[in-house]
Amino acid sequence: MSNLQEQFTGGIFHDSLADGRTGATITITRWDIVAEPIAGSLLVDGRAAGSFTMPLNRCHIEMGGASGKMIFCRNEDRSLTIFSEERGFSKALENYSQGTITDRINVLKKQHRSNENRYRFWLLASTVLLLLLLVGGYYGLLAAARVAVRSVPVSVDRQIGRLAMESLEVENKLPADHPATVMTRQILEKLRPHAAIENMDFEIHVVVNDEENAFALPGGQIVVYTGLIEAVETPEELAGAIAHEMAHATLRHGLQQISQSIGFVAAIQFFVGDLGGLVALGSQVTKESLLSSYSRAAETEADLEGARMMHAAGLDPKALADFFGRTANEDRPLGGAMKWLDRHPSDAKRVESITQFTQTLPKMDYQKLDLDLQSAKANLR
Repeated sequence: MSNLQEQFTGGIFHDSLADGRTGATITITRWDIVAEPIAGSLLVDGRAAGSFTMPLNRCHIEMGGASGKMIFCRNEDRSLTIFSEERGFSKALENYSQGTITDRINVLKKQHRSNENRYRFWLLASTVLLLLLLVGGYYGLLAAARVAVRSVPVSVDRQIGRLAMESLEVENKLPADHPATVMTRQILEKLRPHAAIENMDFEIHVVVNDEENAFALPGGQIVVYTGLIEAVETPEELAGAIAHEMAHATLRHGLQQISQSIGFVAAIQFFVGDLGGLVALGSQVTKESLLSSYSRAAETEADLEGARMMHAAGLDPKALADFFGRTANEDRPLGGAMKWLDRHPSDAKRVESITQFTQTLPKMDYQKLDLDLQSAKANLR
């Protein structure tokens, strides 16, 4: 052995010490463990504490402490304990004891590793369980909020839509007596009796804008851009677009989108009945996400509900599919003037779904809308 002794920082437990314990410098030799109390350590009678010695062959090893790695050397009657957590302490004890306590230290280390692994396993399991409970609770609350949307009064939709409409500060809105405004209002009135929600307070606004665009706010506020009116070839195609937007309102897609956007906050407000807070937050979210796309499922829902409304009003619902199919085949870039179609994909599968749905409807002789579309377009120009 290259060194005759090694020193470590540690401590002592003994009844003769004033506080029952004190810090110490520990020296390990070939025969003994000697603990020298730190300066100022006192005995119970007030005298300065002297060194404590324990023969290595009388040392009973234990492992513990806050970290689980502290080594305790106790004498036979456990009246004296010398301990240290310093790195290399257990190895020095093994070396200087000629291996007599190696087995005991190895057993203790193995137990410590086993306890540590067990602790880590249960910590991980508990963490995963807690996360599952939190995530499950969170998404459960959101799911419940989405279900609760159906029980919220439609007046909430109306308030959100009106606040959002006011904050949009729409410019270049055509007057109420403009032929284009009159035509869209006549279409709206034709469809209104067949809306899924009887008391939905629909209002329609025509805005001068070249984009082929239309959107519906919660509660029935509908905006149609003149670019969309210019793009349709028949009044029935325009009716299909308006019916689609009305369907978004009656299916309450706007309120559902709000509940998803503000998530947990919306869920809490639903369940505590804070509809005023929901209206304020909802109008802001509606304004900020106005032109963002609905999900494919929501768009398909609006397509089919719009087709149902047209059929109920005596109008051919195939007009909406015809408009989608025709404009999709036109050689024009998507975007800009194609904004409405960009938000409402007109791929073959979607046209097919509308066509298939119309085939399930009862046969009837559809009417033609007695509206002068060309005159309305001329007035736009």
